[in-house]
Amino acid sequence: MVTASAPHCRATVLAADIGGTSGRFALFAMGGESLALAARVELPSAAAGGFEALVRSAMDALAPSGRDLPAPSAAVLAVAGPVRQGRFCLPPNIPYTLDLDLLPSGLLPASSLLVNDFTAQAHGCRVLGVEGSDPVLPGTMDAAETQAVVGPGTGLGKAALIPDGRGGFVVGSSEGGHAAFPFNAGEERLFQDFVLRATGEPFARWETVVSGSGLALLNRYLTGEVLAPAQVSASLNAEAATTEWFARFLGRACRDYVLEVVARGGVYVSGGVAAKNPLFLSHWAFEREFRASHTHPELMAGVGVRLVRDQNVGLWGAAALAQRLAEPVCDQRLSR
Repeated sequence: MVTASAPHCRATVLAADIGGTSGRFALFAMGGESLALAARVELPSAAAGGFEALVRSAMDALAPSGRDLPAPSAAVLAVAGPVRQGRFCLPPNIPYTLDLDLLPSGLLPASSLLVNDFTAQAHGCRVLGVEGSDPVLPGTMDAAETQAVVGPGTGLGKAALIPDGRGGFVVGSSEGGHAAFPFNAGEERLFQDFVLRATGEPFARWETVVSGSGLALLNRYLTGEVLAPAQVSASLNAEAATTEWFARFLGRACRDYVLEVVARGGVYVSGGVAAKNPLFLSHWAFEREFRASHTHPELMAGVGVRLVRDQNVGLWGAAALAQRLAEPVCDQRLSR
């Protein structure tokens, strides 16, 4: 639940979560002490032809549902890539640039920002709280400590929720999904060679391995089958080698990020790959890899892991940020 500073102001905010596969857009109604999801649309992001075209299509699609709502007074668009000054992003998995300053006047509210998609995911995890997730591994889930958010989807996102010392928190976003993946010795090195040949990249990145496309690549290596990620997901069971390997790699991603940011407060695992394939998190290989640390075994033994059920978590986080932009507008209305 998100609290508004102007409890009697009736206002609307626009939130978006734009990834490499799809762009989710939603209108949220502000009022009282909560945000309410009023209308939502999902569009293919890569096929949109450009940022303006995607936003215009989304606004047109939301218009019928938003007839009885005031026009949005603020907007926050979360995008899968590094954001510059809240206005510009050149995303790695979307074939066009996102630049708020190049959009026609009036297409979005004057108070609009871009944020990294996992900045929004992290805020969304705090909005939904523990109640919006399922337990995976026992251990501490404490918002007073640093918490990690890790999410495999089209790519691999990471963020940290860090206490600010005043009862609040700040979010540290990350492009760690593009860092080099740490393969172990043995057969993993053979898979590494396969990945390099298949992708032509100079080194295998985290999101080359722990993502939807990584799942398809891994299954191709282990079985010889050339399948789309959704087809692989549909064919998996707990005994499949692909399940064991991917669970191990996802456990490694979560463990290493916990160590990087000292996330004693727990891990939220989000993203479509995890939400659609919870068997990766319940598999023994996930827990074994996540807990494995010869330098900090006590730290890793105490960290809890939860799976975020709601795939709109990024929208909730973007809406919470948009609400902050809209609050001065509400204050102005109430002062009249």
